[in-house]
Order: sequence, then C-alpha cells, then structure tokens
Amino acid sequence: MPSQNLLPTASQFPSPDLGDSDDENADLLNHEQLTEKHKLQKKRNWTVLAANIFVLLLNVGALLMMSVPRSTSVTEEIRLPHSDWISSAIELELRTFDDKFGVHGPFRGKPRPELDRAWADPIRNYTIRIPKPGWRNVSSSARVLAEFQDEKGGLMGTFSFLHNLHCLKEIREYMLPDFYPKTAAFHKPSPEAPIPEHLDHCIDILRQSELCHADMSLMAFEWHEDKPKPVDIHHAQHVCANKDKLVEFVERNSVPPFGSILVHPWTGKSPY
Repeated sequence: MPSQNLLPTASQFPSPDLGDSDDENADLLNHEQLTEKHKLQKKRNWTVLAANIFVLLLNVGALLMMSVPRSTSVTEEIRLPHSDWISSAIELELRTFDDKFGVHGPFRGKPRPELDRAWADPIRNYTIRIPKPGWRNVSSSARVLAEFQDEKGGLMGTFSFLHNLHCLKEIREYMLPDFYPKTAAFHKPSPEAPIPEHLDHCIDILRQSELCHADMSLMAFEWHEDKPKPVDIHHAQHVCANKDKLVEFVERNSVPPFGSILVHPWTGKSPY
C-alpha cells in the first residue's frame, strides 16, 4: 500500500502579501533612523551649548580676577618711593618686648622728670629734610609743599612712626590733666566730639598702623594656678627695626624748623 504524505504542502496555504509588509518595515526603519538622528543632533546641540557656557564662565572669572586688587605675598618686594633713601636706616632684628605688668622702666608710672624726658626724647627730631626730586606734589593755588630755605633745600617732613609716637604722648598726657594742664587745655572735648578731634585722629591712625604692619608674633596662653582663665603670654619675639640705626638716620636728616630756614610763602614770616 503506497504511503501517503500527511503533512500539508506550501501550495495548500495562501501566500501572504509581502509587498505591504516591506513598505511598513521601510517606514519603521526610516522613522527609527530619523529619531536617532534627531537624538544625536540634540545631543550635539547640548554639548555645544555646554562648551559655550563653560568658555563664558572662564571669561567672566578671568575678568573678575583682573578687576580685584591682587594680594602680594610676603616673598614679593614692596617698595616705597623713597626705599633707596631709607635703606641704611632699616636693619631688622628679633626683639622681646618689655611687656610685664607693673611700674618699671622710664616710660611707666607716675609723671616725673625721667618719664617726661623718656617720652619726649624720641620725637625731639620730629622734622626731617626730605630729598625733593621725585616726590609727589599736591600743590594748588592755596597749598604748596613746605621747602627749607637754606642752601640744602629739600622738603619739610617727618616719618609715620614719629607721628605715631607723638600721638601716644598726647593721648597719655590728656589722660592726666592734673599733671599736664596745657595738653588738657589744648584738647577740648565738646558735645559733638566727646573725644577731642586731634586725639580721635590719633587713636584711629594708631589703629590703622597696627592693622597695616600686622605684627604676627605669636602669643600663646597658659594656665596659672591662681587664675580662673588662661592668661596670654606676652614675652614673644618680634621682628623690629634696630633702634640705634633708626635714631642715627633720623638725627642725620633732622632739621629744626626755626628761624629763616622756614618761611610762610604768603606772609613771608617764620611760623616758629
């Protein structure tokens, strides 16, 4: 008996319409490609935008850095216009201050001749002769720099540290009106200025000077058996100008402003 093939043949099934399926696949592929292309383009746009923002921020940062005054490290040399002139006056050394409490030394305690001489001596050479060339001139029709009228010429001036010592001396004497009545009479307080104007100026100048020079000597604290709080240790070393060199330079350049050496340019009279 001949065997029969029971499996269906391809001819027994209708053939599907492949034309429509190919079109749909092509459309789907095109859509996916367009979507992917759009994503890539969008990603590129964001990348370009981010890069532009980064460059903009860099430029803004650079402009801000250029506009802010540049701080100078201690290793860089800062020079005053007259640095060459005063170079022989400054010789730095380490020094420990006399900072113990109590009355000792010529500068402390009750007013007495020794103390008055000690406070007056550093500023006895208050006015100095400044070399004229190269100095800034703020003269106007009503203001001119004071020049010495002798053969050496030069400008009348002083050093800031001498001015500060003068200020300390004035403040100290003002605090003791019974001992220094002339100082008390010269610096009169008022309702508008309970601290006399001159002394108010002195106090603020001393404040600015301390912040300017910023003595960074360290002052540690220690416990004392009889003290409830830590006590700061004052006897630290400080970087100071050699006093002898400083005094020698000031004395060499000092000029007493008395007599015909100094003449008022409008009145022709000597002010001292």
